[in-house]
Amino acid sequence: MSDTQREALRQQALAEINLLDTPPEREFDALAKVAQRMLGTGMSSITLVAPDRQWFKARCGPLAAETQRAQAFCPIVFETEAPLIVADTSLDPRFAKSLFVTGEPHIRYYAGVPVRVRRPDGDRVTVGTLCVLDEQPRDTTPVDLELLTELACVAEALIEARTLAFRAATMAEEHWMAVKRLERERRQFKQAERMADMGSYRYDIEKRSVSWSDGVFAIHELPVSGGEPTGDIMGAFPEPDRTAFRTAVMRTLDTGEPFELEADLVTAKGNTRRVRCSCEIELAKGKPAALIGLIQDITERHGLETRLRRQARTDDLTQLPNRAEFHRVLDARLNEARAANGDVGVLLIDLDGFKGVNDALGHAAGDAVLRRVADRLRSSSYERWFPARLGGDEFAVVVPTDLDRTGLDRMVRRLLHDLEIVMNDQGHIARVTGTIGIAWSSEASHDRDKVLHHADAALYAAKRTRKGTAQTYQATGAPRQVA
Repeated sequence: MSDTQREALRQQALAEINLLDTPPEREFDALAKVAQRMLGTGMSSITLVAPDRQWFKARCGPLAAETQRAQAFCPIVFETEAPLIVADTSLDPRFAKSLFVTGEPHIRYYAGVPVRVRRPDGDRVTVGTLCVLDEQPRDTTPVDLELLTELACVAEALIEARTLAFRAATMAEEHWMAVKRLERERRQFKQAERMADMGSYRYDIEKRSVSWSDGVFAIHELPVSGGEPTGDIMGAFPEPDRTAFRTAVMRTLDTGEPFELEADLVTAKGNTRRVRCSCEIELAKGKPAALIGLIQDITERHGLETRLRRQARTDDLTQLPNRAEFHRVLDARLNEARAANGDVGVLLIDLDGFKGVNDALGHAAGDAVLRRVADRLRSSSYERWFPARLGGDEFAVVVPTDLDRTGLDRMVRRLLHDLEIVMNDQGHIARVTGTIGIAWSSEASHDRDKVLHHADAALYAAKRTRKGTAQTYQATGAPRQVA
């Protein structure tokens, strides 16, 4: 096949997936963010390559929504259908004078791999790329390339799932317009048989009976029994999802409005699955005759979204919440305290001697110290605290709202003891302690920036007095020594 014919095939495949110039979708955005964070670059994108331009389905960093195809990097991957790594673009004669190198966004490093779709004949055709970019040159390790390739597989799975959903929706709409109610039931059955992990149901209002397609029995892990389920159907939904489902059904019966919701479901074998449920009223002679809808098993997609959300909120080394999640939780607690005229205590913790551990015992020992600190903050002694790693050797805690200042002082003294860590590596000994600054939201008008500023001031006052101690910020006078 000539290059021209292959280009035409790629453009045809791109048109068939109906993804070009579509609105942002959080699954693709999350995947681009994961690539950027895991490879530590300033930019990343999921790129689709049209005849005269490249368009970013998802992007992180200072990238435009689309650019011309000429002089760009991703079209090389698109045309060769092979990975491309450029350690330093200024040294590569193909790209040194590219406007994307000499001008914004000043790309000095590029690593991209093909994103492919499978045609009906089994041929895998490249439609775009998953790439990471940076303003600084860097070397790519085999692990980096392997990781990028694996993430591209996830992008391909997202595109395939989205394409199937789009095709199914298009077909469903065509059937709806053609054959109305009876053909809709047939369409739902065909959808359940055609689309993996999906099934349809019908509840006859007058007879108070339910019928299921084979797909619903499969989701419930039950043998097919003539389309009629047995036992407590609603019992498969644990609370609070059971009540939410009942409420939505009653609202549909009262108002005639359809609904969609996601819920947990416990199968007949005791396995928990995440499902998407839809429901609407079927009319007969202008009156409600039945409730009909679809149930789809979205366990894997929900799990992926959950993991991606958790990664975005979690410090990778310590598995504690990160700075962004700490700010989110602190803001919520401050709003609650403001509404209830309450108080929120905040601790800022800075490790003393941590640099000495890195210098004397190496960064692996330093990482071990950070993990040990995280374990102690998670211990049962502080089970109602909300700890986080802000970065480096700095940690923070939001304390329970029902803990008064006397109780907190007592807990802080225990925490200071728990933060004393001694590392011994073949006779090389290094000791780490923690210094703590304490602040209360009532003295900062429940303003996040102010309360953190107060805690920071108390922390550095404690450091100036004696490391390994704690002080509480006071609106008037010097900070109060705790221990």
